[in-house]
Amino acid sequence: MIPRAAIACLLLAAALPAAADAAPILLPSVRAPLSPGPPLVGSTTAVSESLVPLGTTSAEEIRVGVDATGKPVSVVVVQRLRLSKLGDYTFAVPGPIAGVEAAPGSDSEPGLRHDAIVWAGFSPGHKTLAARVTTRVRPAAPLLPLRVTLTRTSNALVLRGENVTGASGLVLVGPVQAQSAAAALDATRRNLRAGAVAPDLFVDVPKSPGSKEEQISAPLEVRGDLAGKRFASRLGDGDPLAFEVSVPNAPPNAKLHLTVTPVAPERLLTPPRGAATWAEALRRGLVDPATLLAKVSLARLTVARSLQYSTYLANPDVRGRSNAVYVYRTAGKTAAVATAKPEDAGNGTLRAILVATLAVLATGGLVVLWANS
Repeated sequence: MIPRAAIACLLLAAALPAAADAAPILLPSVRAPLSPGPPLVGSTTAVSESLVPLGTTSAEEIRVGVDATGKPVSVVVVQRLRLSKLGDYTFAVPGPIAGVEAAPGSDSEPGLRHDAIVWAGFSPGHKTLAARVTTRVRPAAPLLPLRVTLTRTSNALVLRGENVTGASGLVLVGPVQAQSAAAALDATRRNLRAGAVAPDLFVDVPKSPGSKEEQISAPLEVRGDLAGKRFASRLGDGDPLAFEVSVPNAPPNAKLHLTVTPVAPERLLTPPRGAATWAEALRRGLVDPATLLAKVSLARLTVARSLQYSTYLANPDVRGRSNAVYVYRTAGKTAAVATAKPEDAGNGTLRAILVATLAVLATGGLVVLWANS
């Protein structure tokens, strides 16, 4: 599936005259979603109209239980949404959801509809909405970033981890006004901390660019412990996409603990040979100008892929800051999970939705104005 931003970019490029004078084209957005990939989706959105405070942040810990072969047998997500504006809110977080309960530190109780967590209520200015979400493993597991395989040889336990975040993306290629491309690389690097709110960027080209299809993978930082042996690995961003760890004479009940974090493509965005900026590298002749359009396109798509895996469950504020860490552990005996039943979930939530709706009517739409201010 070709990202919408890439399609728009190519359509704009196709309209350019093949002339000597350079004209601007839009580079891939850091918000461009590639498919397949997170966030998880469900079969319903549960709320017909949403009021989402701008600046809502999401922090997630995705807890993956694996069996003796490394196959996921449970996927539980603890999501903490932090609201930082005064007013009413009503929104849903979709996904293949089997059950939900409030997580420690939540200021409110979540509601459950079919394939959606429902939040509704009033924020006094700062509020935390935390949920422990049990997903259906079959649709949730394919969107995990790391495939884990455990095998036993005659005298060792062998772990293999593979970065499976790859998806096809269109990378722009062709001549470009080199200074504009170098500036775009520097701006992309400078704006990494901005996340999804990083601005869209343009470069100047003398003629319509071409494109090539490439696999775009989110770089992953992996830290782990297998039967007491600790290790760390970086997958992607110029490093291999897989690793292997062997533990000789591991006991039959050996445990695995992995922490996987999507990270920015630092190597891809670092100027060559110690230059402080890409603009400097260009001035010093350290980079081939003919490669710059492809470099900046690939870098921005890779940033987008990393941000995509930082949002396993959706942040209702699509431009809000999100981060995620994936924790893989050997599954023990599964304890009973408190589940909000769809038919009861949230009688309190329904009341909150009604209160929020009446408030909107009573204030003549002022809440909607606030949500978009």
